[in-house]
Amino acid sequence: MLTFFDLASPRFIQLQVGASGGTVNTVGFRVTGAHTSPTPQAVPGVPDALAPATTPSGGVRVRLRGQWASGNQTLRLLVDSAAGMACVAGSGCGSTVIPFTTVRWVSHERESAPGYAGWDIQSGGFDGGTAQQLVGMICCFTNRSVEVANTLVFSYGNTTLYPAGRYRGTVTFTAVIE
Repeated sequence: MLTFFDLASPRFIQLQVGASGGTVNTVGFRVTGAHTSPTPQAVPGVPDALAPATTPSGGVRVRLRGQWASGNQTLRLLVDSAAGMACVAGSGCGSTVIPFTTVRWVSHERESAPGYAGWDIQSGGFDGGTAQQLVGMICCFTNRSVEVANTLVFSYGNTTLYPAGRYRGTVTFTAVIE
């Protein structure tokens, strides 16, 4: 969903993923035997209790806002998912790392207005790189700001059988105005 606002202050960029105030939210995937046998099934992600409630439920709200005084600017949302999800020491999975390419999302509240469709976060998956672009728009207004806001519902593909254990990893979102 895109929203345009009148300019209220000088150039700025704002990014919020999940909860506000610097809280780091987690999304967990609990893979049980029922998900692996006889046929592997995707596992829905469950945000932690600190993540704000979303519609649809079980999502993580991602909000990006950029503002500038004049001319076209490029607003980007980049993701670093290169590190993967590493086995937590002592949980039985050794040195195994599950790549973030196994995690996908469905994006909700996508923009459909003519001329703006596709400017927000589309459904997809992590590519395992350091600078995957989720939003990349050249915008167009003088003395205005634009906000991109989508709810992402994550799932773990579960197509490879990894050793049982606990895995933990971090995906970093970065906002840029160029």
